[in-house]
Amino acid sequence: MNYVDYVKENPNLAQMKESTRYPGLFVLKYKRNVFYDNLWDESLVEMRGRVVDANGFTVINPFTKIFNRGENNTDIDRDEMVLSIDKINGFMAGVTYVPSLDEVVVSTTGSLDSDFVTLAEKHLHHIKDEVCKAYYLTGVVYTWLFEIVDESDPHIIKEKPGAYLIGGRRKDEKTYMTSELFEESLDALAVGWCVYRPTWSVCRFSDVVNEVKDYNREGVVVYGLTSGTALKIKSPFYLVSKFLGRVGTTKLHALLNDKQRFIQTLKDEEFLPLIDFLITFKDIFLCSDQQRRIGFIQTFITARLTLN
Repeated sequence: MNYVDYVKENPNLAQMKESTRYPGLFVLKYKRNVFYDNLWDESLVEMRGRVVDANGFTVINPFTKIFNRGENNTDIDRDEMVLSIDKINGFMAGVTYVPSLDEVVVSTTGSLDSDFVTLAEKHLHHIKDEVCKAYYLTGVVYTWLFEIVDESDPHIIKEKPGAYLIGGRRKDEKTYMTSELFEESLDALAVGWCVYRPTWSVCRFSDVVNEVKDYNREGVVVYGLTSGTALKIKSPFYLVSKFLGRVGTTKLHALLNDKQRFIQTLKDEEFLPLIDFLITFKDIFLCSDQQRRIGFIQTFITARLTLN
């Protein structure tokens, strides 16, 4: 697929933005309506920060977009063995040696030039020489993928600040798939590069589904070891924290004054104790800013999980 041709033929679905820092390199990104109207196709799922040159050849090859469980009929058989990886709540960055520039380039899902690129470089500058050496040893261009956590960029889940190595994809790799052996190799690389790694395990898919229900982290990314299916599962802890922490004041006020509507909105009777708690302390909750609301919710949910 020539991605430059695709963008030219589908300007309502995707855009191609030339870098100011690296003229001649273009970041591809699907447009908002693709996400909101579910207009995905096999090209658009590959435009989450992919970088190409003027001829459409891939220079940086990040992850294919992964859907949440149930989206677009994405699922895995409950008895299939899977590789489950903790989701780190930060922002994604790629590190790639680009032979035409003889330089290691840091990218995000939307830019080669933004403040988030600068923030990522703060956590990744020390591995640039190692990435360059790896290319000269193997002759293979990899995009090494990280989740970046920085105190200046707060997220729903509090993580230890730093860079987390979450994957690696060859420049010419058509689809991304991991394995137990590859995750072990990433563990070893992370030690040598002095970066963090998410926790991962191999288990039955039904066990993952059950465990995430009581997870106090963002969730997991899951790869079916037989089907090759990849999907995400977000934890109720994360989803409720995100919704109630970021919902507008008017809607929040309406929910706190209408218990039945609140219950119907969260769609799970397990959240009844939280709903009662928030209604009881609604005056304090309504006066809190976003981060305090998130902390308020997570303190309660964590206490409940500990007691259970």
